[in-house]
Amino acid sequence: MKPLGFYVLAASMLAIAATAQAQTVDYTASEQMFGEPVTVSATGKPQRASEAPASIDIITADDIRRSGATDIPSILRFVPGIDVRRYGQFDSAVGIRGYNTALNPRVLVLVDGRQVYQDDYGYTLWSQIPVTLGEIRQIEIIRGPNAALYGFNAVSGVINIVTFDPLRDKKNSVDLRGGTQAQVYGEAVATLQPSDRLGMRFSAKGTRADEYSGYRARDTVDHPDVETGAADMRYRINDKVELDLSATVGAIDTDFYPDLGSYLPLDVVSNSLRGLLSADTDFGLMQLDLYRNGMDFRSSGSKIDLAWQQDVTVLKASDLVRLGSDHTVRIGAEYRHNSISSDDYFGGEMHSDLLAGSAMWNWQILPSLSLTNAVRLDGMRIERDDSDLVIPHIGSPFGDRDLLEPSFNSALLYSPTDYDTFRLTAARALQLPSLISFGLFYSKGPFLGAGSTDLDPSAVTNYEVGYSRKLPVLDSQLNVSVFIQDTDKTIGSPFASPFTFTPEGQILTLARNFAGSSAYGGEIGIEGQNAAGWRWNLSYSLAEIDDRSPAAILFDSPSINYAEQNPVHSIIAGLGFTWQKLELDTQARWQSRFEDFRFDDTVAANIAVDVPDYVTVNARAGYKLNDNATVSLTAEQLNAADIRTSAGRRNERRLLAGLKVEF
Repeated sequence: MKPLGFYVLAASMLAIAATAQAQTVDYTASEQMFGEPVTVSATGKPQRASEAPASIDIITADDIRRSGATDIPSILRFVPGIDVRRYGQFDSAVGIRGYNTALNPRVLVLVDGRQVYQDDYGYTLWSQIPVTLGEIRQIEIIRGPNAALYGFNAVSGVINIVTFDPLRDKKNSVDLRGGTQAQVYGEAVATLQPSDRLGMRFSAKGTRADEYSGYRARDTVDHPDVETGAADMRYRINDKVELDLSATVGAIDTDFYPDLGSYLPLDVVSNSLRGLLSADTDFGLMQLDLYRNGMDFRSSGSKIDLAWQQDVTVLKASDLVRLGSDHTVRIGAEYRHNSISSDDYFGGEMHSDLLAGSAMWNWQILPSLSLTNAVRLDGMRIERDDSDLVIPHIGSPFGDRDLLEPSFNSALLYSPTDYDTFRLTAARALQLPSLISFGLFYSKGPFLGAGSTDLDPSAVTNYEVGYSRKLPVLDSQLNVSVFIQDTDKTIGSPFASPFTFTPEGQILTLARNFAGSSAYGGEIGIEGQNAAGWRWNLSYSLAEIDDRSPAAILFDSPSINYAEQNPVHSIIAGLGFTWQKLELDTQARWQSRFEDFRFDDTVAANIAVDVPDYVTVNARAGYKLNDNATVSLTAEQLNAADIRTSAGRRNERRLLAGLKVEF
């Protein structure tokens, strides 16, 4: 679909929605009804995590507060099935069930359903996500392929960050912290509700620190910093129509560790605008979601110099309909226009247009048995202004390209008692190559790297069995999941593929597809809390990967050697206690060894770096001075002065003291 079609579709949907009536989900009311946190992202209707058609964990606002963390990866580190590698103070990679890399393109990250995953390089700048911890209601971790329910690139899973509703929740707070490595962190949230029809929330955060010592690059950023701001307005047009408008800005200046295997300075400025209209009509709950994300990317250094402008415009329309008491159907359409431009690195502009249609059907077969099926079909057109760029002795890898690929999710849930739930799922999802992998043309000095529009998407198929059991005697819940998975092919970016040499002596690397892989594993865990103020959790995770590429290829391309890059085993344990005004919490994680990679200048290639198994322990003490103010002391990595979690710098112990005031 061309841009003209986009505006025609937008205008027609707005005309329909303007005559409709709607209301959005009230999380607070739903939580009170279920007696626990709920999710609506999978099927559009409130569900307990154990009743959703996917393996979901929910991290609540209380969990976030008690973690003492100042960033989201530090919270996710203690979630079963999650692997977090910290390359620096503000550079982390997050993976779900293996396949983690320095830049992980397999995890889709959303804020209230808006994509914050960056399409240019296929990664998430976690520290620059424009949300403060104080405005997050919950973080939903959805494991396994879920593209038909959430969108493409959700091949390992989805992390959906849900914020409080400015119309229904009044959150006002200031949170200030400081500590070792000269770290300073501050955030503020203000909510205004001038009437029962209008709510506005404004938030901002800023943080800086001295970078970890150790492995340095020539252009190291010694004092990284991040600043973000956001505004969200929700207006109830009438009893059943709501309009949500939001805007964000963000800037980050830090080192980052791409799949080049070396630190590069990063300077990124981003922004977004969004409008969401919800209408509860005679034809169902209709939603029209239109947003634009823009980014100015720059990495200027002596080793490599990159710069481009990237933006994506997304229009999504959906209708959620209840057919009787047993059937819920959601149909949807999505259009996105993605562009990246740079005269130096893309020969002008490259863009893609994607049109997708989806459908979800939830059937309550019996009070104890339900079936959810979802399908999605993505059609994509890739074009570039200049397809005459030629790589010496290779030719031109750039041309227009059309892709058409299906995805599906299917889940059968059975609850024979009020305490037991069994879940059987099957899914297929797509990872699309990043814009860099499709179209980069970088030539500087001895190095030449390029993408290719001949790249194929990577399809991931997953089968899973899950079981949840409430244990009232222990005030706990047991969760078990077992999965097997197959990836038909993997994608190596221009900087992740084997190096060759041109007759002119240039180091040449091209984006390419590799043979696929298979994986199996699962999670088992128990968590609970009681009226005496105690809370606890214990879990074990397994993720075993087998690559099908020949050993010689994997040796030359350690960044796609997922079997060695994956920590197979991990154990997480936590204990907390609340007594009157005092909160004490600790979380510990052990994980097995794995291999990361680093670029070795002496051999002009990426080499494997062993990361031994390690233990990390975080602890927090919080004390309420009064109904509004809380002081806290947090120790991250309390057990060791420094540990290796990646091929980059060793992570250092961090101590933070804080004061949070809510009003």
